[in-house]
Amino acid sequence: MIFKNAFHLLIDNFALNYKYLLYKLIVVAISVGLAAAFVVPNAAFLFSSEPFGDVIGLIKDFFKALVSGDTVFLNGFSESLKTALSDLGSYIAAKTSNWVLLAVAAAAVILIYRFLSGLGNFVFGGLVDDKMSSYAKTSFSGAFIRNLGRASLWQLIYVPVTFVYDALMLVLCYLFFLTLLNVISFTLLASALALMLSVTLLLVAQAVKLSVFNGVVPAFVSDKLKLSAALKKGFSHLKGRFGALFSTYLATSLIILCMYMVAGVFTFGAGLLLAVPVSYLMLICIQFVSYYMFEGKKYFIAKDKIIQPEKDKKEEDFYDDFDL
Repeated sequence: MIFKNAFHLLIDNFALNYKYLLYKLIVVAISVGLAAAFVVPNAAFLFSSEPFGDVIGLIKDFFKALVSGDTVFLNGFSESLKTALSDLGSYIAAKTSNWVLLAVAAAAVILIYRFLSGLGNFVFGGLVDDKMSSYAKTSFSGAFIRNLGRASLWQLIYVPVTFVYDALMLVLCYLFFLTLLNVISFTLLASALALMLSVTLLLVAQAVKLSVFNGVVPAFVSDKLKLSAALKKGFSHLKGRFGALFSTYLATSLIILCMYMVAGVFTFGAGLLLAVPVSYLMLICIQFVSYYMFEGKKYFIAKDKIIQPEKDKKEEDFYDDFDL
């Protein structure tokens, strides 16, 4: 029910995808500019090094061998990767000061990118909420100015927490991948299975994160709660509902991954211009639809379609609760 209603809401607000795309392109342009100014100069020592080139070349060869079924290469991939990473680690250790500057610059750019992206997600959540509550069409600029303060406050908490979480999950998936390569004896199967299970673990980690923070932004936006109250209400929704949220987000994350792969390969990347905003807005719609459902609120998913809570389905007038 959550996924179905969120999908209908996404379709009804499809024009928002183009606004989201424009906002995302602006954020990417800012981030690329910052990266070019601060990351690339500090990363020159790494990108031009032989150990780094060996690791990148080995990863490319791995995917080629996986597709072609080159068991000879795959049989020695695990040891080759360990050796290449060891050489890269030794090279980095010898250039500690350069590496620290690179890590700080890269982390700063990533945090800024995620902060700006999060502001957009918060604002677009406000636009979706206006449509759901009263089918009102709000301008993006007006919503951005109105929500800037609260959105910034939330991102100052959410961005660092999820940055650390995502970094730890990436490291865990990498270690999980290497472990599986060593455990499973048949190399071709090991490589394919290790990659599949590592991606699955990453999807599960994302679904957990999205489920845990699912209700916070809607409580912040829809009910205008203070941050502490929004966190409390958002987390309270998890009791008895985490399974439903987790399964919804896991399925959605898998669909998004498939959509990205199809759009990236079969349209040579052009399809990503639509796939990216659609995926983010779908996640926003899931947030707000689930929040309205858990709170027992009526909401629009289309101009002529109102979803009522189970206890109120016999009531016909949506505007009974409004003072006009």
